[in-house]
Amino acid sequence: MTKSTSRAATATSGKKAPKPVNPVINLYLLAYNWASFAAWSYVLLQTVRTLLATGNDYTKVYAVVGDQLVWVQTAALLEVFHSLFGFVKSPVGTTAMQVASRLLLVWGICTLFPVPEVRSYWAFTTMTIAWCITECIRYAYYALNLVNLGPSWLVWCRYTFFYFLYPIGAGSEAIEIYQALPFAHTVHPGYYYFLCAMLCIYPPGFFVMYTHMIGQRKRYLGPAKAKKTQ
Repeated sequence: MTKSTSRAATATSGKKAPKPVNPVINLYLLAYNWASFAAWSYVLLQTVRTLLATGNDYTKVYAVVGDQLVWVQTAALLEVFHSLFGFVKSPVGTTAMQVASRLLLVWGICTLFPVPEVRSYWAFTTMTIAWCITECIRYAYYALNLVNLGPSWLVWCRYTFFYFLYPIGAGSEAIEIYQALPFAHTVHPGYYYFLCAMLCIYPPGFFVMYTHMIGQRKRYLGPAKAKKTQ
């Protein structure tokens, strides 16, 4: 088929021609996703090993994975730029919201203004595990999709596990912020009221993210998708 025939067919069908894939961007995203998968897998492995070695003593988890978690999560800032520059189709708003909320935890509460009570609280461990499982699934899904190898079971995990991982993760984040409030008031009143405001934002923010994922699940695993696959 000639180029002119191809253009004519596209115009006749009324469908927009697919955007050509930039091989450089594709290779970069492939490397980024696999590197992120490996990093989150390592944090998860270290967390589980620490719990097993200490008899499920969650107070020891931060000392082992705290620094690693900070930098692995900070690297996710790149995803905001991926969305902003059109490297991926993820909405900029929801991507920025999720990254910002996590950076508040790892930097604002655990690093810049460290609160020992927050680091050793059980919610830090549940938050870390929920984050790790979510990101391992997500990055493996993205990486395999880039080479058209995404297995159906991984698609199912990507759009099903969030039902319990999101509440565990977001709930643990909110508990961590709440635990930091007494200390925040001694640092500066502005910091205290900022954390209070963040706690107020969490319910609507969680609703936005949760319903967004439910919509995505219907899109990828709904009856119409299943019928098309058959």
